[in-house]
Formats: sequence, structure tokens, C-alpha cells
Amino acid sequence: MVGCGPYARWPEPTDAFPHVFTPVTDLEPYEDVRWETETWDTTDPTMTGLYVQKALFHRPGAPVEEVEHYATMREALPPLGAGVRLAFAGDVMHIDQQSWATYTTPAHGLFEGADLRVGNLETPTSPDHSTEPRALGLYAFNAPPEMLDGLPFDVLQLNNNHSLDAGDLGLENTVAEVEARGFVPTGVDAQARVEAAGETVALLAYTWGLNDQRRSDVHELFIVPFGHIGEDIPLDRIREQVAEARDAADHVVVLLHWGFEYEYYPDPHFLVLAREIVAAGADLVVGEGPHVVQPPELCHVNQPDVVPGIGTCSLRTDDGEPRTAAVLYSLGNFGTDMFTLPCQVGIVATVSLDASGVTGLGWEAVASITEAGEPLVVPLTTMAGDPDYDAEAARLEAHLGAGWKR
Repeated sequence: MVGCGPYARWPEPTDAFPHVFTPVTDLEPYEDVRWETETWDTTDPTMTGLYVQKALFHRPGAPVEEVEHYATMREALPPLGAGVRLAFAGDVMHIDQQSWATYTTPAHGLFEGADLRVGNLETPTSPDHSTEPRALGLYAFNAPPEMLDGLPFDVLQLNNNHSLDAGDLGLENTVAEVEARGFVPTGVDAQARVEAAGETVALLAYTWGLNDQRRSDVHELFIVPFGHIGEDIPLDRIREQVAEARDAADHVVVLLHWGFEYEYYPDPHFLVLAREIVAAGADLVVGEGPHVVQPPELCHVNQPDVVPGIGTCSLRTDDGEPRTAAVLYSLGNFGTDMFTLPCQVGIVATVSLDASGVTGLGWEAVASITEAGEPLVVPLTTMAGDPDYDAEAARLEAHLGAGWKR
């Protein structure tokens, strides 16, 4: 909206980035393949072959305006500040191994100082189904419940594209195994609300869809087709639940399983959606799903001196209350056996919040490695001195910015 007074310099929202940008035109065929659009047949060998290429080579580029946007944004990200501290990790994937005793133990120290720890469990953990690779289908997972034993989380998001890999029974078993170990689930039939450092945190979880477009007639998985570019994405359910949570919680976190896999930047489409969700009242939007780390944004709400456009995320809402929010588009993986280093290296992101919203951010990198035949999740610093990991650490620091690194 064109403003009067303090908002006089503001453009119409649709006249500024991220609504306006230069499309990338020099893509390799595999870079343009996107599973989450739900528009192509997984049995098509040509499309499957292109997707395998994308998994190996990734999509590193973005529109020139977006690259400039994040180059400016990363310099403005504040380090951790006052308030409650929430820590988030990305996708916990199925891994084929024999012992889970020390799986994530080396990385537990990265969560120290957090008042609440949250991760995305991207596999069923059903004791009634096979855990053998591809036993449930080419793209279907199931891990043994013992995988949960050492995970360093308080809350687990359970709605993502793999939620129904083992059907309704597998989902029900997973919820039971998660709850039996003291984790709070969110995203299956209900959204979580928990206490952290004496404050109430609402954790609302949504997913872009489910593999093979399957659905459950029994369970609510809060599906929003985020990847349908060019369509009017139905965000009313998110707006309603965020509004309800604002009345009952001190902080509202929206957990999104979204984005396009293996892409180093979120498509501008997701920047537009994120601004709508922040405008609805979210203090923090945390994404996972692309399996690689994408850069974040700090969003200024009702702060007229911060003009929307390249290098800023700035919104105006009807309530007029100033606050600061943040969007973490993708945290990458927290445990995987994917082939490439950018997929094997993810981040643990910590966010501080008080009554004004987000006061600061911090990140530390983790790596999925194999040591003595056993998969482990370790701090990336553990791998210092290895040229490949050093190069990936440098790439990640340049991609995210060093100012908010812990």
C-alpha cells in the first residue's frame, strides 16, 4: 500500500522485490525439475533421471535481485540477544545402521543454552513395518524406533511428505513412539503449545504435501500446497491458527516443510508467502525440506524507516504494532546419508525472542559422517583440516553470513 506520512516512501508491495525480479533463464534442464509442484509423474524415466541429476549437482543460482538481496540482508542479521532461546535443526532422515547409541551425541553441545529444541522427523518410526531400504517403496522410509533415543529435541514436527510412507498405522505408531520418549509432537491432528523459560511458545506445523499425493482419511496433517507457483496458495488456515495462537501464546513459531529440494536459494515465490505468514502474526517462520541450507531474513513489521525492497523484509499490518520477525527458509539436514556435502552439512539455528519479537539469531553447522562404519552427526568444526569440509564450511559461511555465527 502507498503510505501517507511515515510510509510515504513505501512502494506498492507488488511493485517491489520479491514480487518483482528477473527470472533465471540459463538453467540446465535438471535445475528446473521440481517435485513439490506436484505436476509430474514419478514413473517418467526422463523426469526421474533429471531429478537424480539435481540431487547430485543441485541448483546454486537465483535471480540477480535475490542474490543482491541476501548479500545485503546477511550484513544486517543480529547475533543472539535477550529473551527466550529456541533452537531448531533440519530434517532427521532415515539412515540404515545397526546401532543408534551415539548417532547424534557429538552434536548435542550445539543445543546448549537453548530453552526449547525443535527438529523435523522426516521418517516414520514404526515397529510394525520393515526398515529395509525401499521395502515400502522407492521414495518411502521407515526407521527403527531406536533412532529416536538419542535425538536432542523437545519437540518433533511429524508432518512432511514422508508422514504416510507406512500408512496411517505407521503414522500412529510414530506418534506413539515419539510420545513414549517424552518428545512433544506437532503437525499430526493438533498443533503444539509448550512452555519454555516461563513463556508459552506455539509451534504450528504445515507441509507442502505427501508423497504420491496420497492422503489420510483419518488424520489431519495440515497440508498447504506451497509449491504451486502461479496459483493462489490457500493460507487462510495458517492465518486462523496464527491468530488463535497469538491470543494464547507469548511467541508464535510456524514450522514449514516446504521449498524446492537441492536449491541453495528459496524461489522468490516463497519469500512472498513468508511475508504473508509474518504479516498474519508469526514471530518466526522455520523451514525445512530442501535438504540444503538456504539463507534467512529478518523482517521488520510496522517499522516505516525500513522500506520494502531488495535487501529488506518490511511489512505493514492493520494493528500498527511494531515488532521484528525472522524467516529461516531451510536448515538443511540433521542426519542423512545423501551423497553430496551440501546435503550432508546442515545448521542448528538458535533464535532469541522477547516481547518485541526476534532479538537475534545464531547458527552452527553440523555434518553427517561415517566413522568406524557408524553414521554420526557431528559439529562441522570436528572436520576442520579436511579440505572438502573446509571448502564447504567456507561456502556456507559466505552463503549465510558470519555476523550471526555462534
